[in-house]
Amino acid sequence: MEPIQKKSTVDLAVEKLTEYICSGSIAVGDKMPAEMVLCKQLNISRTTIREAYRVLQSQGYLDIQPGRGAFVQSKEQNFIQEAMDWISSHRVVSSDYLFVRMALDPLAASLAAENAVSRDIDELCTIHQAFVKSVHEKDYVAMAELDARFHARIAAITHNDLLIALVGLVNHYFEILRQNSFQFERNASHAIVPHERILEAIAAGDSEQAKKESVAHMQAAIQDLCRDDPTVR
Repeated sequence: MEPIQKKSTVDLAVEKLTEYICSGSIAVGDKMPAEMVLCKQLNISRTTIREAYRVLQSQGYLDIQPGRGAFVQSKEQNFIQEAMDWISSHRVVSSDYLFVRMALDPLAASLAAENAVSRDIDELCTIHQAFVKSVHEKDYVAMAELDARFHARIAAITHNDLLIALVGLVNHYFEILRQNSFQFERNASHAIVPHERILEAIAAGDSEQAKKESVAHMQAAIQDLCRDDPTVR
């Protein structure tokens, strides 16, 4: 028998919003209801809504347009949903996520360096500055959210829909590990300089250096995880 899986508030919100999107209540191309309306209807926070939106975007259901809102992109499930269902029903250990990121993140950083424009760099800088502030304030929840946003934004710059979806999928299931890991002050501080170096390489348009810095970042993260979790080999 399969073990009982506990669901987070984000997972439950994703389920409810998926039901709404796939119903006849809204059409493809329509804008989703205001966040505050959904918060009241579902009795959840705006942070939870935004996390759920990111998941739905990675699944292909939503198109999130900065400054405009979230729009229904599709009512059909795709392979990302199948992958999420598989992960939910199997035991995937922490190290598995990091080793997958070792493949995805350097590729994303390399492509982002080739595609980034000034607006992209500005957005990455803003996210990084907020991340540094959260580290100094020891706000573990904010650290985890901003770290995810930093890497998701790099993926978005690539304009590669498959890569964006895969990074979004891994980010979603990496959430708890991020929060736990960043409670160790050294782990949070270890992310600041690597993020800066990745950002500098992307800003310089140096795809090879961006890739190298991303690999180094992931190697350091794996070392931190091994130090914190003796079950990781």
